[in-house]
Amino acid sequence: LFFSELAGTALLLFIGLSLVIFMFGSDSPAAQLLPSVKLRQAITGFLFGGTGALIALSAVGKASGAHINPVVTMTFWLFNKIDSRTSVIYVLGQLSGALIGTLPLLVWGAMGRSVDFGATVPGAGYPASAALAGEIVTTFTMVSLLTVFLGFRSVRPYTPAIFPILYSIMVPLEASISGTSTNPARSLGPSVISGVWEGWWIYWIGPFVGALLASLACSMLAK
Repeated sequence: LFFSELAGTALLLFIGLSLVIFMFGSDSPAAQLLPSVKLRQAITGFLFGGTGALIALSAVGKASGAHINPVVTMTFWLFNKIDSRTSVIYVLGQLSGALIGTLPLLVWGAMGRSVDFGATVPGAGYPASAALAGEIVTTFTMVSLLTVFLGFRSVRPYTPAIFPILYSIMVPLEASISGTSTNPARSLGPSVISGVWEGWWIYWIGPFVGALLASLACSMLAK
């Protein structure tokens, strides 16, 4: 389980953040090919979510369930689907994978540094409270949909398909506020290699609060 989550999270961050760097890094041809920032955000969200979906469908993902996100693991723990010891193993794997997966991003050089290797920070002009609210709302939405899809056997096989669609919608709407992390591991990795820690606590508290609220809401619906 540890190594499956490590590998899955490492792949998610390496591929997903490489997309961010290519789409928004300085001197990237992406800006000329696709001048619209919102369009690039939508494509990035779709491909980032699609990467997570493919990992979930892979042998690596099937070995552990492809949580690749500490708040997803917390949700499974809250619903008594995994025990506390297993939860710790999952989270340690995810955080280790986040660090390992972002190290290769250094090869992007100046282009990567121009966007802090995809580090999430509160958007310019937005207070920390707005970024925190953005992370709560987006994570609430993601975890709610995940819980609903997993809760009904008829749609459970289609669960991975929600992520590219969901993030292609959420990223253009919310990225300018908080960066649309919804995943503490996703935010940790690039902060370590870039040294950018502005509002780092937002990307822990926001996703965990959003996931907790989604878990409570879905548990009440199930009664």
